[in-house]
Amino acid sequence: MEDAALSAFSVFFTQTLSFLAYQRMMAGRKGKSNAQSLFGVHQIPSDNQIRDLLDAVAPKHVFPVFEEILQVLE
Repeated sequence: MEDAALSAFSVFFTQTLSFLAYQRMMAGRKGKSNAQSLFGVHQIPSDNQIRDLLDAVAPKHVFPVFEEILQVLE
């Protein structure tokens, strides 16, 4: 679940059509992907796996994280 949440968050930084394909390309070229080195993801899930895992999480559990980040940015 942690890898799925971190991967979902890291998608905003990669700006690619396929998150998983981009991470695999990075790992092939550099030996490590951005998801691993920047976000600490151990196993990179597919887009569908991320959706399946995170769709069940109620928004009320995620909102505090966004509020905390917003406060730091302000």
